[in-house]
Amino acid sequence: MVRRERGYTMMEVVIAMAIFGVALWIVVILTAEMRANEKRYPVNFMENPEVSSVMARIRKDVFDTKYYPSEFQGFEQTPKTLILYTLTQSGFGETVIWDFRTKGDVHRKSFNATQQVADWVAHGLPNFSIDTYELSTGQDAVRVTAVDDNNRLAIDEIFVPRPHD
Repeated sequence: MVRRERGYTMMEVVIAMAIFGVALWIVVILTAEMRANEKRYPVNFMENPEVSSVMARIRKDVFDTKYYPSEFQGFEQTPKTLILYTLTQSGFGETVIWDFRTKGDVHRKSFNATQQVADWVAHGLPNFSIDTYELSTGQDAVRVTAVDDNNRLAIDEIFVPRPHD
């Protein structure tokens, strides 16, 4: 009768170390990519989670825009206010005002005819600015930029409305 000693063979130890090494290598690569993206985008989305919400809502509003009124309800089209006449999913028109005048806050006010129906507010945001942008095709678009507290460019996006009949 052959007696075998308990324990792991050298081959089992080497294979376990190789699997652990591959898992560690994957974690290091993912962490390095995350740090590179953090440096590329100065907005800290962990500190300012509402930035992505603001950008998504502006994108949708501009996408559904029919035209840009120069003024509405005492608001004027400026680099700190954006006025849009949009179409809702029900097909009715709605006037939307994006107000970036308060530092760190963004207000989105929507109106049916002249009555305000919603006021959405986001806090803890970089300093936003709005500008018009004309595409080479002649179509009007909206350029949204934002700078952080250190005056570094944090956001620079152009939103184009879809064509309406």
